[in-house]
Amino acid sequence: MAGKEHDQHHFRFDNRPQRPSPLPPDLADFLRGQEYACLTQASDQGTVFLIKAPRREIASVQRRVPIALRYELYEHPQAPVIRIVTRFYDQPSRPLALETFVNVQDEQQRADFAALANQDQLYLLFYDETLTHRLSKGVGNLDRQAVGQIVAAADRLCAAIPADRFDFDQAKADVMRRSRL
Repeated sequence: MAGKEHDQHHFRFDNRPQRPSPLPPDLADFLRGQEYACLTQASDQGTVFLIKAPRREIASVQRRVPIALRYELYEHPQAPVIRIVTRFYDQPSRPLALETFVNVQDEQQRADFAALANQDQLYLLFYDETLTHRLSKGVGNLDRQAVGQIVAAADRLCAAIPADRFDFDQAKADVMRRSRL
């Protein structure tokens, strides 16, 4: 299994949500059982990252903090796995780190990730334990070209895997076991 990485480092001022965005019911149901989560979602601002974290973690990243995004493509025999790692360096020795996985065979997940190639800004929406929108951050999207390259490579890998062998969940589980956050 090989991984390709693309790093982005951004610095941006924080914004408390002026117009809080409630979660769609299906996402709220999914996130309710998670302490930490990060996923992509289509919106009128392009693809956004929805982040669920404890309120204390959200409070820690409210000020201006360095943010690093890393896109990785894993070539797994059962499915290509796109992994997005986001780190908030609010505490340099213990940054808040989250991962998101993309299944290119899922049309919505693929479209949400591919849309990042056309965005100048990436928006991160933070929700607490009560699923209340507590914080919004925007960062410049410096490596849009990498997103397109990863999608194209993942599509090629996906096309080479017979349908009866394709298992994204197993591939993702293997990537999670072998990678560190």
